[in-house]
Amino acid sequence: MVISMSGNHGAFPSSFGGNLRRLFHRALGSEQVEPSVETITTSVPSQRRSNGLKEFWSRMGQDSCLQILDLGSASQATMSFVTERGHKFYAEDLLSALHGNADFRKLEDESDEQVQRFLDAYLKYDEGQFDGVLGWDVLDFLADPLVKPVVDHLHKLVKPGGALLTLFHTNPAGQSVPQCQYRIRTEEALEIKEYRHGKLQRQFHNRSIENLFRRFASLKFYLSRDNLREVVIVR
Repeated sequence: MVISMSGNHGAFPSSFGGNLRRLFHRALGSEQVEPSVETITTSVPSQRRSNGLKEFWSRMGQDSCLQILDLGSASQATMSFVTERGHKFYAEDLLSALHGNADFRKLEDESDEQVQRFLDAYLKYDEGQFDGVLGWDVLDFLADPLVKPVVDHLHKLVKPGGALLTLFHTNPAGQSVPQCQYRIRTEEALEIKEYRHGKLQRQFHNRSIENLFRRFASLKFYLSRDNLREVVIVR
């Protein structure tokens, strides 16, 4: 099992790094996982079937020792699901990184240097390292200058034939929607826990999603009943 935090660890917000450290110690049996302050809510987790998740894991096949990267708020349930199947688990909570780091929180202008600093801080992995990436709904909340560079960088990190699972809200741009932790329960079932609200930076349609991932080999769309469009993208 691997929980990896790349880049300058001192630049990570305490809630982000602390949450992952708690997960790590829990895996070693030395500490109980507790939610960080920003993830405490009174909402009750909901469960849903996910055809996109089912397709993602079918793409992973029966191989063991795969390397899976989670770009959302890491959970004990997801970590356990991945590692119990003999895979390595990496976590980079991009939204918490942006929320807690003033240098990136108001990234509005196209700045190659600043974008590269973000990629080096939170996505500094080897080319072709990952078999799968759990992107969840992260792209809906990233600042415009980061979206394409992050997708292009993921194209480098995922090996040919590897897959990404992404979720896109169908709500209009600018609307405030819950930001959620997505916990894998089975190969086709998610538990969803709200932890804060965020403003949708844009509204992705099928054509804009296809254009964003045009360097990838294929995309498969699934439209659910809860205003989420699930997309499985193959490198």
